[in-house]
Amino acid sequence: MLGALELDIVILSIHPAFFLRQYCSTEILKMLLTGPETCLSFPASRGSEELSGLAFLDCNTLLLCCAVGRLCLADIRQPRSLVEATSVPSASCSEQWCMGTRHGTQGLEPSSQPVARLSSKGLLTLTDLRKTSEFLALAKARVPSPGSGAEFLCVSWAPALEGCLAISGFDGTVHVYDTQNWDSSGREAEPIFVHKGHAFGGAGGSGELPLVTVHTWHLQKPRTLLSAANDGSLHVWDWVQPCGKCG
Repeated sequence: MLGALELDIVILSIHPAFFLRQYCSTEILKMLLTGPETCLSFPASRGSEELSGLAFLDCNTLLLCCAVGRLCLADIRQPRSLVEATSVPSASCSEQWCMGTRHGTQGLEPSSQPVARLSSKGLLTLTDLRKTSEFLALAKARVPSPGSGAEFLCVSWAPALEGCLAISGFDGTVHVYDTQNWDSSGREAEPIFVHKGHAFGGAGGSGELPLVTVHTWHLQKPRTLLSAANDGSLHVWDWVQPCGKCG
């Protein structure tokens, strides 16, 4: 019989986002550190909130993203150090949010790397954790059906391309954006590439078109991504660089 720890690992390996949304909140966040008997708890500063994302910024600093869009920072050396880094980007309580963090080149301060947040209505925000009073950039993604759901929202930075990120979870496509010329106006942003391979697969037995559930970037090949959809399709694909975009 699986123990509690083993069961949690199995659930996490199946779907990390499902595990986070079902079992984690800011009321009690448990993190395994050096072994199965070592953990820390971070009590919330305000009630219990659903978490949509977790990321280590360095060996001691943890960034949390609440489903409502709030970002919080914690230091694992100080269990009661959980502090709000940014407030909710939008006043709409119906929006769900996820985040994407970027790890810069060695030697750069982790907090100097912008944090991207994506909402279920297609809003994208970029935040500098060293100056959280204002957005680095704010834009509206060109998504076909904003607000349709948040179960598979995904935003990720390209590890080898400056200023490029990808989003998915709205339909059968993955959108790539160049954020280098974004400002805080909140205008609609034009994707520089849209992968439509999953959508071209056609409707399944239920009659519904495929929905991209997750995507990720190749660590060494700058314009290579891997994406999966709820029809079981798995694509490895490259995108063509428009002139003057993304390095």
